[in-house]
Amino acid sequence: MLSNCLRRCALVATLLAAAPALAAEPPEAAPADAQQLARTKAHEGLKLYGADRWQEAFEAFQEADRLYHAPTLVLYMARCQRKLGKLEAARALYEQVLDEALPEDPPPAFLEARKDAEIELAGVRDALKPPAPPPVPAPRPEGGGGSFVPAGIAFGLGAVGLGVGAATGITSLSRVSDIKARCDGQRCPAELKGDADTATTLGHVSTVGFVVGAASAAAGVVLLALRPGGDAAPEAAAPQARRGAVWSAGVGLGRIELRGEF
Repeated sequence: MLSNCLRRCALVATLLAAAPALAAEPPEAAPADAQQLARTKAHEGLKLYGADRWQEAFEAFQEADRLYHAPTLVLYMARCQRKLGKLEAARALYEQVLDEALPEDPPPAFLEARKDAEIELAGVRDALKPPAPPPVPAPRPEGGGGSFVPAGIAFGLGAVGLGVGAATGITSLSRVSDIKARCDGQRCPAELKGDADTATTLGHVSTVGFVVGAASAAAGVVLLALRPGGDAAPEAAAPQARRGAVWSAGVGLGRIELRGEF
């Protein structure tokens, strides 16, 4: 609280330092009482400015400038408009300070006002610049602009699945043949039960491998035709995608069947 009060007092003291500029010789047509009234209004505006009462301060500076014109008053009018968010009006007032012709021996406050106006005008102009337009995305190539990666992954899974199915299927068939060779017709020694269970398990693994491989291969065909993320591939490259091909797979111990309806 105390620091805010001291800050405001220091600001008001600094602003009042510009008031002696009103003591310059008034125009011949300006009466002395008008000059004194202008000085009073300027002091009032400075106090309101230091209290962050921007609109009231602007009106006080405007009245003072009407009674007795000074660049320092126009500078604070511009600052009030900038504080109020009226940047276009602030820019016009800053430019007025810079465009005004000064007398041959101007008061130091007038020169300081022009210097401050030049610095502050640059900030207002930057704030008024329109935002940069968003970057325009590069055009995507026509026809099949998507990625081949999903199809490649699907084909890879299909190859692994078919490979596992084939390997376990062959092993299962080999164990079944060995068991049959050691059996007497439909009767087999009890010690072969473990081998039979292993052969059955391998047969199941083979079936699952063929199912996964077949499904992944079919998915790879569809993904290759559609190429997600881009336009649909030409009709000649993916007739099954256009016609809605229906795939089915039949698998069994050591075998796989693929059928399609077109």
